[in-house]
Amino acid sequence: MKKLSVLLLLLLNFLVLPSAFGKDEVVIDRLTSAEAEDLNIEIPDEVPPGFHSVTIEVYDDNGTVSKKILDFCKDEKGIVQWDNKCPNLALDNVSVSEPVQVTDIKTGFKNYDPINDPLKTKGIQLAAFAALAALSSVKRNEKQSQEDDSTSDGEQESLQSVSAGALKLLKDEPGWGDLSRTWRNPLTGFSDYFFISLAHRFNRFSPLLTRTMQDGNAIRAIFGSFAFLLVPIGFMLGIISAINTQTEALPPTLGIIIAVMFIAIFDAFAGFVAGATFFFITLLTGHITTRPELLTAIGVLVLFFAPALLASAFRPFRRNVFNRDDLWERITDYALGTLLTFWVIKKMVAAMNGLARLELPITSHGTQLAFIAAGLLTFRYALEELAGEHYPLRLRVLHVEIREPNLNQKVRSVIFKISVFVIMAAPFVGSTFNLFLGALIFATPQLTSLKLEDKLPKFKLYLPRGVFKIVVMIFVMELITNWIEGMFRTQASFLKWSFVVMALPGFFLHYLDAITDSPKTDWKKSQLGRMIYRIGGVIIFVLMVLVVKGVDLASWIS
Repeated sequence: MKKLSVLLLLLLNFLVLPSAFGKDEVVIDRLTSAEAEDLNIEIPDEVPPGFHSVTIEVYDDNGTVSKKILDFCKDEKGIVQWDNKCPNLALDNVSVSEPVQVTDIKTGFKNYDPINDPLKTKGIQLAAFAALAALSSVKRNEKQSQEDDSTSDGEQESLQSVSAGALKLLKDEPGWGDLSRTWRNPLTGFSDYFFISLAHRFNRFSPLLTRTMQDGNAIRAIFGSFAFLLVPIGFMLGIISAINTQTEALPPTLGIIIAVMFIAIFDAFAGFVAGATFFFITLLTGHITTRPELLTAIGVLVLFFAPALLASAFRPFRRNVFNRDDLWERITDYALGTLLTFWVIKKMVAAMNGLARLELPITSHGTQLAFIAAGLLTFRYALEELAGEHYPLRLRVLHVEIREPNLNQKVRSVIFKISVFVIMAAPFVGSTFNLFLGALIFATPQLTSLKLEDKLPKFKLYLPRGVFKIVVMIFVMELITNWIEGMFRTQASFLKWSFVVMALPGFFLHYLDAITDSPKTDWKKSQLGRMIYRIGGVIIFVLMVLVVKGVDLASWIS
């Protein structure tokens, strides 16, 4: 496994190079009629009988055009002969036309360059850096809370915008659900053993996979072995996805993605099975041979299992409600968990064009998919409440404590995250000095957080947290990028440098967070603090809604 991980890291780093799998030349000599139909080459009816030629332009994954001129003839009956043999034509009565140009024959999709779509690319960059900073803050808060909370799940692992949020155990006494027959189905013992043993195996090397395996514990606690059916359903949906795309590294149709989302929201492991099945079928059939194909396949995999993990990372799925303060926090869980997940899913779908370097139909349905994910998450929160309140012992039986990773595991995890960050960012920046500089700014806090930050002096600082931190991050990044935009002559140059600039706020906030001492008292518990917290929370929620709608907050003061 270690050797395989090292090989994967080397492969991922190698794929950053634009020429890793690029082809310099496309050679086409002769076409049959069937091949011409496959390429969607249509000769207009007004082209007269005679000898003609057609110019074919084939785009590779880097946008480079290779041209080839093919000769053909149209006989006296109006039939196109691609072998250019029309012996019955009288040369005195035929015409020779200018070459007919046919483009985009490789995939049927138009080529796409994120640099030429500055508005969307800037929005994706903003969302990515803001979400990464917020999720890193969530991880730090969870780590600090371990000192006082023995039920915490331990340090989590993240894969860029996918972070594993904690699933806490809230009660020790049995509820009516534990004593009911809803979960006492045949093979429930086998189903429980399967998931528990697999979680222990994953726990040896990946907290993220362990968390993903346990994501469906709520429905397993309630429905027993019936919940196991989501796994083979996910497997079948992965196969259907591959068949739908003809095993190409492309997102499947909207209906299939929605079907996967239905199961993945309630069990991220079932979504992971669907995504992994699609990925490996695409790989084994030889359709992952270029960097865009690899990135697209990874993007589909992440989209298939990420929504539930994202939601639990932003806001907890389970919370005890004993008083009005707890009730307010629970309402906030519903509101912010669904809103933030809506925002990130929408941006993830929008990023598919840049990953594939093609204009994909699925990107026009980003808002629709985000709404569906947010709606399903509302039901997921309600299901978690039901399980936590009435099936606490069942949850405890299924729970596997996530083990604290050792230093070697942390180092491998950081190297993997940095590699994936560089590869995923490359299509939106290009393999340039800017990519290296932005990656260095991103990587430095990841590396220093392993050991060096524990010895830093602590100060009492009041820094933005949670959604407030996201809003502040977006406001600062928009303010800076709006200010520097006029310094560049081209949008391409601006986007490359905006990538570097957007990495800076998260960099500085990370180290300010590292030297911040945890307060001994919670300011929100006082009457004045409670009022400020709730009014401010409503304002921040409204601002976040505006961010999701695409409003430029920084433009308000310009």
